Amino acid sequence: MARPGNPKEKLLTTAARLFFEQGYQATGINQILEEAGVAKASLYTHFGSREALALAYLKEARTAWFRAFTTVVEKEKKPVGRLLAIFSFLEESLPAHDFRGCRFINMQAELAGESPVLHAQIKAHKQQLRRYIRRLATDAGKPSLTGDTAYLLFESAIVESMVHRDLWPVKTAVKQLKALLSA
Repeated sequence: MARPGNPKEKLLTTAARLFFEQGYQATGINQILEEAGVAKASLYTHFGSREALALAYLKEARTAWFRAFTTVVEKEKKPVGRLLAIFSFLEESLPAHDFRGCRFINMQAELAGESPVLHAQIKAHKQQLRRYIRRLATDAGKPSLTGDTAYLLFESAIVESMVHRDLWPVKTAVKQLKALLSA
């Protein structure tokens, strides 16, 4: 990884912040370059294009997100507790990020099919998440359908919390999952 303060790191850090705060489509190269304080040549030397910069951002965000997510989930000792802890992560992270939602969902909504390479990275993130949640459900002694349901509850809780700028969708998802687990 690049050292903090070098042009590559400055570009990636600045792009990550701007893509998440104002969106991929609304963030232009000139704004990234200006706020990062680097020359245009640095962008093309390190990334080659805005799309390649966005891909690097998604890859780094995916790694960091899963690290933070699994840290919260794995604190729980019991399998059912770990499955429910996916929502504890949302209860912490959504307000901490001003209810901006999921950077992957947000970028996918903006792309409208225009970048297959970015879509593939977003899809890979969601597939990894779905597999992880399904494994948590299996470890909790529940069929994979419960895992898929938990995954869908998780994803919808993110979107609805963003829309309402509140945690009630997360709390409702937890109640629904608990009902499924006790059935």
